[in-house]
Amino acid sequence: MTPLIAADVVTPGALDRLRQLARDAGASAVADEAGELAERAAAGRFYVACIGQFKRGKTSLINALLGADILPVAVVPLTSIFTIMTWGEALRIKVHFIDGKISEIKPESLSDYVTEKGNPKNVKKVHEVVLTYPSPYLKDGVRLIDTPGVGSIYQHNTDVAYQYLPKSDAALFLLSVDQPMSKAELDFLKDVKEYSNKIFFLLNKADYLRENDLKESIDFSKNGLCEVMGSEVKLFPISARMALEGAVTKSDEMIKNSRLTVFTDELHRFLMEEKGTVLLVTASNNLLRQLSQARLELALELKSLTT
Repeated sequence: MTPLIAADVVTPGALDRLRQLARDAGASAVADEAGELAERAAAGRFYVACIGQFKRGKTSLINALLGADILPVAVVPLTSIFTIMTWGEALRIKVHFIDGKISEIKPESLSDYVTEKGNPKNVKKVHEVVLTYPSPYLKDGVRLIDTPGVGSIYQHNTDVAYQYLPKSDAALFLLSVDQPMSKAELDFLKDVKEYSNKIFFLLNKADYLRENDLKESIDFSKNGLCEVMGSEVKLFPISARMALEGAVTKSDEMIKNSRLTVFTDELHRFLMEEKGTVLLVTASNNLLRQLSQARLELALELKSLTT
């Protein structure tokens, strides 16, 4: 995505000044956004959201990246609350509720809060779940987000997934070989690319197909993705299930056969070399959206007063 304004002018100091100006002008939404962006830029917090339609294996992929079977998975649409993974010396899980309360829970209780079975339609009023874990992918401010799948019979899961798009700096967009890419997925991708300034495309469950059939699936998926993105895309065929099993059993051969390392090498390079620039681009684009909205609201108010 091309930045809407120059990323090198978006610094924590400039954002703080803009926040004060917005407050003085009565533009509270712009002030709040500038304040949040200033805090994020100063702390170097970088959000990577794992997104896609339901049952594409998003949670399995995150478990594979963490190298541990932490997040719950099932054969039915499961995740209903987004879970934020951040760096910590040990596994700890805190549930943040809508009313502001925070409770620390045991790992075995996680499914009671983030799944459709344990927390149907979010009856427990959970805002988000924050999980700390000593994964190298979570160092230097990176936060990995597990989001509900879109397109299932649970509309509120789709709504939650969309709510997080404006906060994502980069996205892992997951497809799978067992279900051909749908129009709904392509429509969702159109919305994703409006917010995420870096999108990694992965084709999960690659171990389900023989090599010739896998190539056909890759070509089919790439054609659809290229049409939406307007440019050539790189698609990583993987098996999240095999990668996780390999990590748990310490099987280098299984990890290699999962093909996940081809993707993780690319992800590691991106986080080392491009993360800072993309963070500033995201900040500039989000800020410009707020400014444009404030300008529109002001124009409508002036027109109303004139009338």
